[in-house]
Amino acid sequence: MNGLALSVRNASWTSKSGAKVLAQVGFDLGAGQVLGIAGANGAGKSTLLRLIYRYYRPATGTVLVNDVDIWRQSARDVARKIAVVLQEQPSEFSLSVREIVGLGRRPFGVGFARVAQDDAKIVDDALGQMGLDHLAQRLFGTLSGGERQRVMVARALAQQPQLLVLDEPTNHLDIRHQLEIVELIGSLPITVVTSLHDLNLVSRVCDAVLLLKNGKQVAFGAPERVLTNEHIEAAYSVGVRREFLAQSKQNHLVFHL
Repeated sequence: MNGLALSVRNASWTSKSGAKVLAQVGFDLGAGQVLGIAGANGAGKSTLLRLIYRYYRPATGTVLVNDVDIWRQSARDVARKIAVVLQEQPSEFSLSVREIVGLGRRPFGVGFARVAQDDAKIVDDALGQMGLDHLAQRLFGTLSGGERQRVMVARALAQQPQLLVLDEPTNHLDIRHQLEIVELIGSLPITVVTSLHDLNLVSRVCDAVLLLKNGKQVAFGAPERVLTNEHIEAAYSVGVRREFLAQSKQNHLVFHL
């Protein structure tokens, strides 16, 4: 798998009521890099992700992958390159975990010419990567919220994307599985764009950070340049203190009102 270069140029989006939810956001992300999108609730994170995976069409501006506008490509072609894991989970409760993960192969289906054996191996690999082998035959509806989240990540991996979009992927997960997801994000040989609430996780896994407030871009760049006290206080309206953790040899952000 190879990553895609992603460019967002002066992108804005306006709701049906006329409210401007996102205003002239722009950045360039290199192929294979991890971008963390951060900001308080209502900052526009999920809206920006929807622009990136071609669910919303920008009111202004463009979204390009490898310098090609995604709206000049078919939805099927985009789905073969970009996979998404949403906060909302599917309602196919009567399907097994394996069947849910197998849906990730749908963009590549070509009727009876489809190579089912290859698909089966890809699904097996995705299940193994997310530690779901033992749950493969369980009905999706019987799983916990955290297990369902891991299934959705596995479904996205089965799509073999070049760009993976994750909307709050650590929601519903316990601490161990949060860390596993973060480690997975950092290890994938593709481009990853993810929204995260935990700024300490953002600084740990991301090559670049985009910080939003009220639909506007506060800062974009390397974590150490974006996650400054000034930027964090502006975006979240909280105080911040930096502590150095001797055992892990890492900086840690502590917040206060």
